[in-house]
Amino acid sequence: MSATAASVILRPYRPADHDACAAIYAAGRRFAFTWCDPAQFVPEDFARDSRGETITVAEEQGRVVGLLSLWMPDHFIHLLFVDPALHGRGIGRRLLRHAEATFGDWSWLKCQAQNTGALAFYEQCGWTVGEGGMNDIGPWVAVSWHAPRSRFPSGRL
Repeated sequence: MSATAASVILRPYRPADHDACAAIYAAGRRFAFTWCDPAQFVPEDFARDSRGETITVAEEQGRVVGLLSLWMPDHFIHLLFVDPALHGRGIGRRLLRHAEATFGDWSWLKCQAQNTGALAFYEQCGWTVGEGGMNDIGPWVAVSWHAPRSRFPSGRL
């Protein structure tokens, strides 16, 4: 684990974290989804896209540097974003491991198929890429961690 990841604490989201999380969410999508118009990703999307979810933030020296948003009923990681300036320092891995520990036995997420950097990251962390579908920004694939087919919402893994 790098020095940066070692100095990061994970803690529950607080309302005061909203602006920082919203900025990271917009910046992270602009960075990752290079095939899309970056203007479509705005900070205001964060409140809508994380509504009703359990959110954990990664914080370093009082500054939010990443976020994890979980939809608990489906063992689903909805959002996992790190400030793009801090990629490669182990923060995303810490957040992913936190999700694994939270769910305990299995979990899954959707990853845009063209987001090859994220797919490589998940595979490097021991996750499995499966089938997927299409959404408003293109094809996506299901990425799972020990998810049994019978528990997977669509039955397609």
